Amino acid sequence: MNWKKYKALDPAEKRNEAYYVIGLDMGNDSSAIAFYNLADTAPESIDLSGGYGKPSIPTVMQYVPETKEWVVGEYAILNKGVGTVFSSLTERLGRFDYIDVDGRSLSVASVLAMFIKELLSNVKNINPRAEIVGIVVSVPAYFSKHAQEELHKVFKLAGYEKELIGFIPDRECVLAHKYRIPPEQEEHTLIIDFGSRELRGGLYHVKAEDNGIKATSISSVFDDEISMYALNNDISEMFTSFLEKGAVADTILKEHIPAFTYQHKDILFQKNIRTKPIKLYYNFAYPPIQYTLTYDKVEEMVLPYAQRFNQFIKDVLEKNLYDKKIPISNVNAVLCVGGGFDMLWAKEAVGNIFGKDKVRFFKNSKLINAEGAALIAAHILGLTNIKLTLEDNHQLTGDIGFANGDNFLTLVERNGFWWQKYPAKLILINQSVQGDFDLQLEERREDGKSKNLTTLHLDALPDRPKGVTRLEVRLNFISNSDLIITINDLGFGEIYPKTDYMREFLVKI
Repeated sequence: MNWKKYKALDPAEKRNEAYYVIGLDMGNDSSAIAFYNLADTAPESIDLSGGYGKPSIPTVMQYVPETKEWVVGEYAILNKGVGTVFSSLTERLGRFDYIDVDGRSLSVASVLAMFIKELLSNVKNINPRAEIVGIVVSVPAYFSKHAQEELHKVFKLAGYEKELIGFIPDRECVLAHKYRIPPEQEEHTLIIDFGSRELRGGLYHVKAEDNGIKATSISSVFDDEISMYALNNDISEMFTSFLEKGAVADTILKEHIPAFTYQHKDILFQKNIRTKPIKLYYNFAYPPIQYTLTYDKVEEMVLPYAQRFNQFIKDVLEKNLYDKKIPISNVNAVLCVGGGFDMLWAKEAVGNIFGKDKVRFFKNSKLINAEGAALIAAHILGLTNIKLTLEDNHQLTGDIGFANGDNFLTLVERNGFWWQKYPAKLILINQSVQGDFDLQLEERREDGKSKNLTTLHLDALPDRPKGVTRLEVRLNFISNSDLIITINDLGFGEIYPKTDYMREFLVKI
């Protein structure tokens, strides 16, 4: 059913037990779904494991050439070696990529559509007569507009275009999950997401407003050097070094290291081993190798991560929209999501800073996002009066770049954060230059509207013929509303060498 048609139904009709309002967390590594339980007026997760109690499923597809069948999720991982396994599908959205499947090209969108279709079929396990009437999808905050466009195509290919309400940033879903009722007093809530890709943190000012909740983003910081991916690489390198000391580390042996890392990371970093050393058995090598790893060695590896984690928290509290650092005592609640917080040292780092009473760890962040998305869907469809409004002054609302007629050179994309570092862009002026030249800086929003920000007047440029004036443009935000643009002359080969020409402009957006 079209979600707009469901929204217009009489309240009594909406509570038909066959209607299901879905929240879905679309993760790169794993995904989860939840539904809004009309009887309990609360979100509820959907078991995706066939009764084994696993709330999430790997976002993985496998093609088996012999049977020409597709295998979904965990079974695809367990069957590795039988057919081709496709992972990191969500991360590839926005590129409009194709993959080779048994000698033919299939779009990533079409493969992911099969995954979505299979994922949502689990609703039938709850009620064979189930009819999905609305879907809200939790996506990462950094999801680009091109990625969202292709994800919309995914749902269309899966046959759920009319049920799809929209995409919501994951941090908004976490806030919706926590604040199911308005807080009695104004609060500062910190969300820390320690995932495979990066460590992200954001502080929000939360207050009750007009029978709902308003959350205002105060700070938003990320660090891609602290991630499960980075830590896994460090562990794998350490295990490889142990292998090389005891045996010939050929290609076949090194292929075992990622699986060995996955198996032993839990022992090393998620369990308290301070009382005795850990013995590692390399039973895949010949002859087998035993290596004893002391806790001191583990502490040595974790120390740089712990130090950087503490600096990260400091940055979250300092790099905010206020004029001064936010004291730790002003943070009322700390919500920790992501697999990184399964590690003991990460839990202790947060607890040592904020105190254990303020900190809450969510074991499965995918589930939290899915349930939060289900709550947001329920509000949009008129099933609950609690509305969460997220005001974000950190993300850019439009593309910023240079306009020349119908041409537009993007310097910064919409949904980027003002505090990010942006790479320099090169401009080749396709006309002759004699002294002065103007560049029109514009902001282009999602609705197609354009706003002229300013004209950058470049005076006293070196005289050059058409197509040989090459400029480097660097953009640096100094606040969420002010930026500095620096333009340098790069020259053009040996005939037109680089000069010391440089101009700097302060621009307000």
